[in-house]
Amino acid sequence: MVELGKTGEQVSQVSLGCMLMGSTIDAATSYAMLDCFVEDGGTFLDTANCYAWWVGKGEFVGDESEMLLGAWMQARGNRDDLFLATKTGARLTNPAGIRNAQGEVEWERVSGEYQGLAPDTIRRSVEDSLRRLRTDRIDLYYAHIDDRDTALDDTLDALNRLVEQGKVRFIGCSNYRTWRIERARAISAAHGWAHYVAAQQEYSYLRPKPGADFGVGAHVDGEMLDYFRANDEIALVAYSPLLKGIYDDAEKRARYYNWSLYDSDDSRARLEVLGKMAGALGVSNSQLVLAWLLHHQPQVIPIFGMSSKAQYEHNMAALNITLDDAQMAELNAASA
Repeated sequence: MVELGKTGEQVSQVSLGCMLMGSTIDAATSYAMLDCFVEDGGTFLDTANCYAWWVGKGEFVGDESEMLLGAWMQARGNRDDLFLATKTGARLTNPAGIRNAQGEVEWERVSGEYQGLAPDTIRRSVEDSLRRLRTDRIDLYYAHIDDRDTALDDTLDALNRLVEQGKVRFIGCSNYRTWRIERARAISAAHGWAHYVAAQQEYSYLRPKPGADFGVGAHVDGEMLDYFRANDEIALVAYSPLLKGIYDDAEKRARYYNWSLYDSDDSRARLEVLGKMAGALGVSNSQLVLAWLLHHQPQVIPIFGMSSKAQYEHNMAALNITLDDAQMAELNAASA
């Protein structure tokens, strides 16, 4: 268990990513992984109010992950044993409207369909999430994307009211730039409001090219790491730590939709060091990446996303890998 920032709240060292549960991952497999996670001491569950509208040909709208978790928690009677995180802001106003006649997503239209973080949207969204999750409170409620069309003051006021009402215990942000995290926290401090205690950002061992454009997403960079080192009261939660599983498969790496943002001499140098150390330790590259995150400073809480029981067991084995200071230094120093 680790502390979430400086909140005093203890959560599991990793968070279980529930994004595809209820859609791509069927109920039986989802329940099996959730049960194993709890049996292994896990408490921190991650979902959102938009997971996972994009899979399939339009049969999913974004309710699915929250609904599955709500049914599972009710069946197990274990809500009080869990730390439940969900998000608002990135749900689409009309998921069917951005698909073509074949049911394929027209991705260039998606950014204009996000619901955003206006106060009325937040108030409606939290009630919908509470209903789907079959609970009376959310432990960590993230602003999922940075809505530049809504004043930060308005978003933070609305989130603070949810905390005051007891519907939300803590708030966080996701896909924010460093300066926006700092500005938001300064606004909250000035008003005495609840402040962001966690930031969920994409972070992995490979580093994007300088200036890489992730659209509404945000990958941790050197400036953000420096910010978290100086401000350990806000937890860094890492999503996509394995970059869609590209570390052990060169062909999969080449097919990865964002590989152009990582295809560099720096990545090749880091992959070489990673592969050599993983081979010496008798683990996979992916397991070593997860172990690196678990030994990381500043502290990182990685989100482990899996699609099968075997993948769950493979990834969770990373918790048993011990890296000494010399090994961490070697991994950190790898560069072109």
